[in-house]
Amino acid sequence: MTSSSSSDATDVMINGEASSRIIPAAMTGRSQLAAAFTALDESDQYDAVLTGLCAKILDNDQAATAASLEDSAALLTEMNQRNIPASPRSLMSLIDATVKTQDTTTMTDILRLARQNKAGLNQYGILQSDIVDMPAGNQQVACADGSRKTRAERLESLPDVPVDDRGTEIASAMATLGVVGICFLANLFGMDDITPVTNLLWFTITTVGVVDNFYDVLQFGSNAAISSLNTTDTNKENLKLPQKESLPFGLGTGELTGTVTRGLTRLCSTDTERECQVEAAALYTAYVLGLPCFAFRPNSLEAANLMVQHEEQNLLSTTSGILKVLIWLMAPVAMESMKHPQLICSDPREASGLLQRLQDYAGKNNLDSLWWMLEESPEQETQDLLKWAYHEADVLIRNNLKDVTEMSQRLTGGAATIGDCVAVVERW
Repeated sequence: MTSSSSSDATDVMINGEASSRIIPAAMTGRSQLAAAFTALDESDQYDAVLTGLCAKILDNDQAATAASLEDSAALLTEMNQRNIPASPRSLMSLIDATVKTQDTTTMTDILRLARQNKAGLNQYGILQSDIVDMPAGNQQVACADGSRKTRAERLESLPDVPVDDRGTEIASAMATLGVVGICFLANLFGMDDITPVTNLLWFTITTVGVVDNFYDVLQFGSNAAISSLNTTDTNKENLKLPQKESLPFGLGTGELTGTVTRGLTRLCSTDTERECQVEAAALYTAYVLGLPCFAFRPNSLEAANLMVQHEEQNLLSTTSGILKVLIWLMAPVAMESMKHPQLICSDPREASGLLQRLQDYAGKNNLDSLWWMLEESPEQETQDLLKWAYHEADVLIRNNLKDVTEMSQRLTGGAATIGDCVAVVERW
């Protein structure tokens, strides 16, 4: 084989015929990798190496460690020192690789380096200053609507934290299903001795359930039918169903069977979109508040560990520190409450559970009492703090609903990574 080169292509003889196609550099004795890498500018070269290092970590089935990210961290440090911007692609890969370590200290270090980069994470922690701290006394604070209120006035105007009693609801639903199941089996196997009782139970449960939850529909339908009858107005009025306020045991309002109904909803509900909305709210809130955690379903244990491991950030000793973490735990609750009357995917008890865990931690380690426990009424202070955090979470989610919704849509697709979600916030 003989070859001759020109400025545009490499001419070679293949099977005795000349070819002017571009031939891989390996056939000409040159390194294709070296040639391609040299053709890149310096920024792209750094990006290619950083992305490759992260891809190696992501492709490994084993859990990543802080040591496995040392090369990536060193390279990003060098890029920062030389003022070389990292591309969104390489930063997304770096975030995904960091999340794989599941170590908040490593996440803190990598996120700090990424923020220092010329084209780094500009939105990480950007909304910390928007949080309204709960004052210690009855001082006035600026509210989201532009008004100024004292602490007591603002707390009075805020909605209560949603109540969640899923244990009782599920137990009630299971008990009701058990009774209905026994009634069904009694009829199925012809147990004549108890069939009259089981039929009565079946009829009672069904009737009470229908009347309590669908009385308005029954009343509307009966009134429509009665109005078409050819009789006097007095007779029509006598035939109408009574107002639900006059029914015994609160029937017609949903209160009598509400616990069972909510329990059945929990047992039967499967809503991927709803779950992704809750997860997006938690992830978005943690990111914009500068918390080194990317949990989709934050819980009190994870939050407590985060605060204890990062005491240098004063998360425990300041109102703003504990409030940020509580807002993170309340964000899924705020998102779900905004769209649904019942909480299924989120749990407001995680926030109160965090405060209890921190109190237990302080007691076991002989630490000074936590600041909210030093108040004249610790229980009331705790409730006020939870209520304040819930409202701040609600305001944060409502003001940034577009980004949270877009993030949830990516999660609903099933293929989005943490890096993809961060790209939504950073608008890459």
